[in-house]
Amino acid sequence: MSDDGPSPFSNPIQWFFRSSLLVLVAMLALAYSVELLRSILPWLVGIAVLVSVGWGVVAFIRWRRSHW
Repeated sequence: MSDDGPSPFSNPIQWFFRSSLLVLVAMLALAYSVELLRSILPWLVGIAVLVSVGWGVVAFIRWRRSHW
């Protein structure tokens, strides 16, 4: 047998505390990321609309020139 140190399941209270702490940190990170996304979402949508309109204009100009 290899001696990798104490088993993480040997102390269930410590294992439960670490798991709970990990879940808490994950929930806080998710809440922060959703709040950040909510604040920059209008900018992302605006940029997507501008890029789409620009692409449409370029496609229309190329289509008009290809007729001649």
